Parts: sequence; C-alpha cells; structure tokens
Amino acid sequence: MTALLTIILPFFNEKGWIGTTIDSLAAQSDPRFRLLLIDNGSTDAGADEARTHAFPLGERATILPCPTPGKIHAMAHGLDHVTTPLVAICDADTRYPPDYVRRIIELFENHDDAAAVMAIDLYAPETNSQSRERIAFILRKSRRFAGKCHAGGYAQAFRADALRAAGGFDVKRWPYVLEDHEIVHRVMAHGRAVYHPSHVCFPSDRRASRTAVSWTRGERLLYRYTPRAAMNWYFYRFLGRRLAARNSMGIALRRKDWSFPNA
Repeated sequence: MTALLTIILPFFNEKGWIGTTIDSLAAQSDPRFRLLLIDNGSTDAGADEARTHAFPLGERATILPCPTPGKIHAMAHGLDHVTTPLVAICDADTRYPPDYVRRIIELFENHDDAAAVMAIDLYAPETNSQSRERIAFILRKSRRFAGKCHAGGYAQAFRADALRAAGGFDVKRWPYVLEDHEIVHRVMAHGRAVYHPSHVCFPSDRRASRTAVSWTRGERLLYRYTPRAAMNWYFYRFLGRRLAARNSMGIALRRKDWSFPNA
C-alpha cells in the first residue's frame, strides 16, 4: 500500500512518554503513513523505548539520528527524508486517536485549497463538556482569525510541496521558540489551514507551566489582531527580537522541568 503521509516525530529524552505516543500511531485505522522518529541526541533510554513500541509498524517506522541539538534541526532533518505528498508533525507526549491519519488524508482530499490541516488539542475525553466547549472555541477562532494558527506543533499537517515552498524548517530564519506558529505563517502563503470538529489529539498538560518558552499575553493578543499583511513585521521585527532579548531560543525546549508521568 502506497504511503500518502509521513509523520515526523522528533524526540529528546522522552523515556516514559514516547511509548504511549507511538502506540497510538501504531493503532491507526488507516495504514497509509510512514513514521520517522528523529532522535535528537537522547541520553536516556527513550530511543530504546521508541524502537520497542515502533516494532509493530515494521518497515513503516524508521529511527534517524540528528545529533545537532534543537527541535527545528530535527524537523528539518526529517523533512529531508520525506517522499510522500503529505507530512505531519507529532510530539512525543501526545496521544493520537485511531482516526488521526485518516482524518488528515480525507481533509486534504476534500479541500484542494488547503496547505495545512490542524487538529484541535483536548485535555479530557472527546464527549466531555470541557472538550466540546474547547472544540467550539477553536472553531470560532479559526473562522474569525482565519489567517492565524490555532494549533501547536503536536497537531499540524502540511502538503509537503507547500511546506518546502515556504522554506521548510529553517533555524537561520527562526531560531526561537514558537516555531510552530512561525512555520504556519509562512505555509499559509500557499493555502489555507483547515480545522474539523472531529480532528483532535490529546497532548500532555506537562508544558502548562513553561512560561519561559512561551509568549506573553500581550504578544498573543497582538498576534491575533495583527492584519495578515503585517505578519512578517510581527514575527521578524517584533516577536523575534523580543524572544531573543529574553533568550527564548528553540534549544530551550530541551529543558525537562516537569514531573515524570504518574509521579
């Protein structure tokens, strides 16, 4: 069966987390994907855990080393090995429902003008009232602010040709955190982003307190209301300079300042 989608999953010291994520990908109802696990210089047993849990995928799963530190480097290395028309980025601490791959492929097939497909992040079962409210909230934002990104790197899929036309993952252009929003800004010059109420994923909430590698409330509000025509200014003359001033570089994402699962 021909693969239509390549999933790039970069990881660094994700022992205790990555196995569950890979299990959720191995359980996909649609097998038309390849999984590229990019080991970004792990020093724990995360690579062994990844290899064990990826075993059921057989030749559809590959572990590639990328010793240059930083998630952007790892994603760029993964993109160099993509030969499918679609590419998705997944995080090592996120659970993906069994129809995740199928939804990505269907949404791209049904929306010829789409350059990106975004999942909605949930932190409770899909039938929970909290989750239903979040789905409605993200869909409202995606309609009102259609030129902006409303999903993190754990939930993003792209047409590979649009991603490459936008310059791909480029640490020289953007060496900071929030690379998931910056790449969507560039990709959306080549097509729109599509959201769907049934296309969801379940990230860990372990990053909630990591304000040092995020943006301020004022920066988020300005992002939301800045006109599309001024977004180059926003990223490359405003936000990038502010992130640099507080040393919020992409390498900061390698810090693991959360608790171990179930601790």
